Formats: sequence, structure tokens, C-alpha cells
Amino acid sequence: QVLHINTLLQPPHNPQLSAALLSVFVDRAADLPVRRALWGGPQGVRGGLSPSLSCPQTCAPSTDPVWDEGFSFLIKRPQSEALELQVKDEGGQSLGALSLPLPQLLASEGLALDGWFPLAGGGPSTQILLRVQLGVSVSLPTPLGTPWLSPSTAGGPGWGWGTDLLPCSSPPEAAEGPLGVLQLTLWYHRDQQKLVAIAHCCRKLRPLSKELPDPYLSLLLQPDRGRSTKRKTDPQKKTLNPDFNERFEWDLTPEEVSRCSLEVQVKSRVSFVSREKEVLGKLHLDLAQVDLSNGGTHW
Repeated sequence: QVLHINTLLQPPHNPQLSAALLSVFVDRAADLPVRRALWGGPQGVRGGLSPSLSCPQTCAPSTDPVWDEGFSFLIKRPQSEALELQVKDEGGQSLGALSLPLPQLLASEGLALDGWFPLAGGGPSTQILLRVQLGVSVSLPTPLGTPWLSPSTAGGPGWGWGTDLLPCSSPPEAAEGPLGVLQLTLWYHRDQQKLVAIAHCCRKLRPLSKELPDPYLSLLLQPDRGRSTKRKTDPQKKTLNPDFNERFEWDLTPEEVSRCSLEVQVKSRVSFVSREKEVLGKLHLDLAQVDLSNGGTHW
């Protein structure tokens, strides 16, 4: 979910966003092939641009040294990166190495592995005790209101905070309206002076005929500055619960944003050969009344 959200939030020409934090706690090693060991620390995360950490610490002569050290790495692509770890002696010679693909963590309960791992290049029983865990931050804002899609003849006064990231699920019961609900992410990028919207999904739309609609979203900034402010998603076929997951941008100064409102209409073509559209519902938001600084996901 976070990887997909990052693809939507990623500004052009910017460094790739991190998706998770990898925490590594190294406890001890056992049955090293020499008496004196130098802990070289995790050697970074292969396959990405994560920082490399190296904190050499000489242990007392032992084949079973204890370190009790922790490290952390920002991870961009957990589905393809790997943790590389080495234990070395004072001369820099390897006593054992471990390559741990991060997809193993993605498949583990709690995104964590805790236990003894065999070290390659050491003795047949050389191993290391460590805990490795991926941490993912998921925002869960407190609900602020009761949002809904209003009939097309009136604007919708509600605007509330959602608690879902992608993929969309059913909204809270309190958020249901007569024509369904819409999930959006809105924020203002001050450095680039852009208003950014991510159209996530609709849930529980109401059909206007016996046929299921092909819904799409039409977004328009008002006061209308012409067709240049209009955006729309691709239509989804025959559904009352469409997923869009599309990003849109408008070049606006902070003063212009404060004077704008955003109208989002849920539409469907009447037929394949017709240019006529039917409006399933719409939402009208005064952007001066919306907190655009944090980029929250809203129903």
C-alpha cells in the first residue's frame, strides 16, 4: 500500500521516497572460526541508495562475541533490497557473512525475523543472533465530520478525515450519504506552488438505471478559469465501487488557492455511442476551509 501511495505522491525529478524503516539489532555470534573478532556492522542495503553504517567495535578474544548494537536504514524498495552483514577479524578478514533478502520480512508475521542465522564463509556451525524488522508509518487521523456525495443539484457541505490508505475499503457508517462517498487526498505543495489531488475511489454509488454505470471523476477548480482547470479520471467499467488512484496538479499561488473551490462530479456515459453524461453525485469544497498543509486522506 505504501509503495503504491509513494508512486502517487512522488514529485517529478525528486529523490525516490522511502517506504519503510529497517531496524537491525545484533545480539551475538557463535562458533566463529577465530578467537578475536571485529564487528564490522551492517554493510548497507544492497540494491538501493540506503546509507551504509560501519561502527567497528573490537571484542575481547572469543569465538562467541556479544555486541548488543542496533542500526537502522531507510528502505525505498523492500521488495528487491537485501541486508548485507559481515563479521571480520582485526585484520579485516571475513569470519562470516549474511545476505538477508528483505522480501523474507514482507512475508513474515509482523514484518519481523528474530533468531539465529547461519553465516556463510565461517565454520559449519557459525551463526549470528539478531532481530530484523521493517517499520511502516500509516497515518490514522481523527474523524472530523460526516462527508457525503450530495445530489447533483446541491453542493455537499461535509468534509471528513478518512482512516484508510490504498486499497480503499468501505468507509465508516457515519460517512455514508444518499449517493455514496468519495475518497480524496488533497494538499498544497508550497515549494512548487502546486495544488495536488489524488482521486482514490468511490464507494456505494447509487445507480440511476438498471444498468451498472461506467463511473469516472471530473474535477474542476472554481471560479472557473476555463478548461485548463478541468481534470478527469479514466472511466471504470460497470461498477458502483470504482478505484481510480490518479494524481492531478494545478499551478497556483497560495493566494489563488485560498480563493478557489474544488468541484468533483461522479459521472457516467449513458451509452457507448452517446456523448451524453449522467451525474451520479457531486462534491463542492471551499479550499479556504480545508487544511492543505498535511496532505491528509479524506472521505
